[in-house]
Amino acid sequence: MTRFDAATRRLLACLLVFTGAWTALSVWLYRTPPIDNVEQLVWREALAWGYYKHPPLPTWLLAAASPAWPATPLLTYALGAACMVLTLLLFHALLRRLLGRGDALLAVLAALCLTYATDRLTVYNHNVVMLPFIAGTLYLLWRATERPSLRAWAGIGVLLGLGMLTKYQMGLLALCVAAWWLRMGGWRSSVHRVGLALAIVLAALAFAPHVLWLTQNGWGPLSYASDSSLGAHLPLAERPGHVLRWLADWLGNRLAPAWIMVFSVAGVLSFTAGRALRTLAPAPGHLKRDFLLLAGFGPMALMASLCLAGGIYLQMKWSTAFALWTVPAVQVLLPRRWRLGDAPPPRAAWWLWAVLQAVLLVYTLRTAEIGARNPMGSGGWRHRDFAAMASTLPARAGPVTLVSGPYGVAGMLARQLPGQPHVLIDGQLARSPWLSAADLAQARAISVWPTCHRPADAHALAPGWAWWPHPAPPPLDERYSAAEDLLRRKAQHSGGTSVVVCQ
Repeated sequence: MTRFDAATRRLLACLLVFTGAWTALSVWLYRTPPIDNVEQLVWREALAWGYYKHPPLPTWLLAAASPAWPATPLLTYALGAACMVLTLLLFHALLRRLLGRGDALLAVLAALCLTYATDRLTVYNHNVVMLPFIAGTLYLLWRATERPSLRAWAGIGVLLGLGMLTKYQMGLLALCVAAWWLRMGGWRSSVHRVGLALAIVLAALAFAPHVLWLTQNGWGPLSYASDSSLGAHLPLAERPGHVLRWLADWLGNRLAPAWIMVFSVAGVLSFTAGRALRTLAPAPGHLKRDFLLLAGFGPMALMASLCLAGGIYLQMKWSTAFALWTVPAVQVLLPRRWRLGDAPPPRAAWWLWAVLQAVLLVYTLRTAEIGARNPMGSGGWRHRDFAAMASTLPARAGPVTLVSGPYGVAGMLARQLPGQPHVLIDGQLARSPWLSAADLAQARAISVWPTCHRPADAHALAPGWAWWPHPAPPPLDERYSAAEDLLRRKAQHSGGTSVVVCQ
């Protein structure tokens, strides 16, 4: 296969049409971008080597694209879709080598039925940006396996380093690369020995400035991760059950549409292969099989082990960047009569794919309808009318130059106000590197926070929310401090999407 062969061009055209259609649907259905997109638009106000929650690369990419296209929600949609298109192109190119043309195409069709390719296609966050770095690393790793090359190993190092600048989870893939080097006997080849060292050096050089930033900023993202997951220290007795629920979500929930595609086609082939043995897919070699198993189950096993050994709380969304690779890992385990190899998918596969897309479309429309009924509820974020909220502020507060509060609500209000004022995330300068103490002293600021009981000096913003005419809300009444503190802490972690029932 060459980079620009006919099959690749056709796939690219189809992916562009597919992603364009789902993006257009999101623009039509929702008035507010996903909360993670808002976060990136807020962080874009200053380029840094890190931010209080994550490494910097997704924000840099958004800033790099901004001169060519205004930094609007639509730009974040385009970047999210572009990450998925690039990922699937690399995914398909690699699987053609490992499984054959037909099974590679079936895997892509199955992937196009997953959440991040359909109703969440427009999300632009660290998980999404990590996807093409994972795909690129695996693609180069197999090339280095087939044809030992220092250039391929150098590319692996650069991609791992850039991936770590996207999200620390990329370190799991680095461990898988090391495991594969051992599996293929990399110590026997001078190219692989030097190549692995070269990859480590290049990855470390790419990641080193962020490490320096961490030391100078109190290891902020690691502290955030410890507060939310790494420091959970689940009791020993709870860990197996938690891991099983997490695995069930990965394998049985998030990948359910993909399994319908894969196993339905396998069922069709099991009836036809017996009548035409010549159509049986060739058996993959042990090296190909093991590579796909490592890609599909390696990160899963590592995360499960972290929970079992260290009590880490596994968030369900952590499967996002790796679940895609579980599909071919299962395909390679199927009997030969259940696989396509180089044969094209049967016509039934295309009909099934169309039906699944229709079902996903109906589900998305129904979910959007439910969210629109209660915009201030936990599932209504993308239906909240921030323009209406912002329209009440200037007349009461005067020209606003700074909005303080959870990044989601504060960020969307700032986008709707004249001049698009700066955002002070959670009222903390340490989380807002685009601001200084002097900026804060000179700003005409408002503060927005969820509240169970609106204080006398606060103004209503929306159900469950209020705003104050200064950067931070006043001290809490002792009667309500516990409930209000819970609200604010949950708002800080969720950006303002969480809903807490006040007593």
